[in-house]
Amino acid sequence: MEKKYTIGEFGRISGISPKTIRFYDEKGLLKPVGYSEAGYRYYDESSFVVLQRILLLRYLGMSLEQIKETVCNSTLSLEESLQEQKKLLNEKKRHLDRVIDAVDKVQTAEKGQTWENLVEAIRILEVSDMIIKQYRSDDNLNRRISLHNFSTGKLPWADWVLENLELSEGMDILCLGCGNAANLVAMAEKLPRNLTFLLTDYSEGMLEKAKEGLATKRAVLEEKNIKISYQVADANCLSLIGSYDRITANHMLYHVEERQDLFRKVRKLLKQGGMFCATTIGDTHMQELHEFVERFDAKIEVPFHRVSCGFRLENGREQLQTVFSDIECVICDSDLSVDAAEPVYEYVYSYPGNAGEVIKDRKEEFLSKVEEIIERDGAFYIHKSTGMFRCRVNESREDIIARITRMEQYFDEIREATEKDTKAVHKDDALQKKWQELLAYYEGGQWLKDFECDERGELPRELKRGVLSEDGVYNLISEIEG
Repeated sequence: MEKKYTIGEFGRISGISPKTIRFYDEKGLLKPVGYSEAGYRYYDESSFVVLQRILLLRYLGMSLEQIKETVCNSTLSLEESLQEQKKLLNEKKRHLDRVIDAVDKVQTAEKGQTWENLVEAIRILEVSDMIIKQYRSDDNLNRRISLHNFSTGKLPWADWVLENLELSEGMDILCLGCGNAANLVAMAEKLPRNLTFLLTDYSEGMLEKAKEGLATKRAVLEEKNIKISYQVADANCLSLIGSYDRITANHMLYHVEERQDLFRKVRKLLKQGGMFCATTIGDTHMQELHEFVERFDAKIEVPFHRVSCGFRLENGREQLQTVFSDIECVICDSDLSVDAAEPVYEYVYSYPGNAGEVIKDRKEEFLSKVEEIIERDGAFYIHKSTGMFRCRVNESREDIIARITRMEQYFDEIREATEKDTKAVHKDDALQKKWQELLAYYEGGQWLKDFECDERGELPRELKRGVLSEDGVYNLISEIEG
């Protein structure tokens, strides 16, 4: 029979006072497993597991309400619970490291820079902890994403992003701050073949959600031979190896304090001809909604301006120009026309700060106010100011010539083999690999760029360029693939 402990014994063993244990009972966090005939509380070994989790979550800064929701709804085993707690502690540790670095900067600052660094340290303490709590799991992200289903844009956001990434077969892509990978999940069926992704995020919890989401697309990813790996990484002190055709940073650069250092590292990680693609928001993004919230209750914190002001459409270019010379800002023409009140409530509930606590007890009043707007105007109109900075690493003339020369060699080799045997490509693995690369070159858009380069007279006259003949490549494709 499992041993039972009185509240006094439970308190002595755990080091927690009986008063605190009774308080947790009153709040619904730590219920006794039973009572004696005289009404005294009893606890058992499972109570120690719950208590340990409560104390850990309090240390991490969660409110009692959040702890109750987490503990009471949990179905995790002890091993799974400890694994989850370890992830949260690692995130806390990384946050503390950033705070320590900020304090070090204040201590070592040259005369005249102390005040600037002190203000930055305060901002890190306030904003970084808020963001960590926000993005520990994808609950808040999902609440926000649902509102964007009411977009007026011609393309869904994920499709717009995919279009502007200009991906082609065989590319290597690094995603910084991938979150729950909702965009990648949404675009999975439309991705080119043979891609390789490295997804990184500051939060282990987010990476777990990304894995779960992409697991639902396993069949299509395998069919397209798309490989995905995951790595915890802090963009403030990025330490990665490799080279990439595309590096993405979607709606996250305003969370990065060391942006200039990150931009330099991104530039080194990009291949020649590669592109850094960073989405962000502008000054007027969601302005109608934020103004509505402030009118509803002035006590609600609307922290988006101070959270995102570090990197916006209005100031992003000047920051990127210190590292990149070829910068294009593409604006997404899309607003929100919301004809349902619940998604607006969910979005505001997910605001960083105190919004959830303030509006949960006034939900019906909040919904009624939104419904008044919808009834009056037909929909709650919300302007979106979003776009993408595309920073290209331009190729040298020598790089272009080298690529055309290589493709010309493949073209000649495959054409010669096919003249002898139309099935040659399908019988020789090495030839098949070259054929796939030639197809990707032709169908992925790079062929057209090289063709236009030749049309402008930028290539040497003596360069052998049969591969740039559209008819020549088309005829070869028709002969091999029937």
